[in-house]
Amino acid sequence: VREADKARRLCDEFGMPACELIVNEWHYFGENYNWDEIHRCADPEVRTRIHEGPDSHNGIRSACFTLATLANLQRSKLDQAYYYGCYAVGDWGYKDAMYRKHKTYHALKLFGGLVRDYKWICESDSQGSVTTLAVRNAAGGKALLVVDYGGQSRRIDLLVRGAGPVARAVLLDDKHDLSAIDVKESDGRICLVKPDFHSAAFLIEFVGK
Repeated sequence: VREADKARRLCDEFGMPACELIVNEWHYFGENYNWDEIHRCADPEVRTRIHEGPDSHNGIRSACFTLATLANLQRSKLDQAYYYGCYAVGDWGYKDAMYRKHKTYHALKLFGGLVRDYKWICESDSQGSVTTLAVRNAAGGKALLVVDYGGQSRRIDLLVRGAGPVARAVLLDDKHDLSAIDVKESDGRICLVKPDFHSAAFLIEFVGK
């Protein structure tokens, strides 16, 4: 999002205010591996470090990076941005060689359902490790995506005004793949509790008017 701001200023400065801004590839890339390891290394221990666990290339940290990026892109100056890649298998795909779904698969599924069911974006924001995206639909339904990317606390406290009662909520974390959870709401105050200290994402849907 910040790079798009720089690119917009640059294009405008050189007389191209209508020039589209496009990122043709983006994907999470972790801190515990490098390009040569992910593409060329056949060492089983290295491959395990890259591809297994919550902080891995396609683990829950990657999934939450993906969701936070998608949410932030909704308020960016980019015209197009392409996730790399929606290929069935491989280092950058959403399934492993045994066709088991990565956490990134569930992140993309969650966001796909969100943009299908809610056509209007109300607000997108990031504060610290937490990114939120508020949306609504024609029937009066509202939803809030809450993504904690790399946060060190197990608790996320929210103040939500004008959304109404909570209808349902789902959780995506290291152990849950869009599992239904109970969320308590009182006077607009919502407390979300992560099951562990890893990244996690919540989608909260509210009763339409």
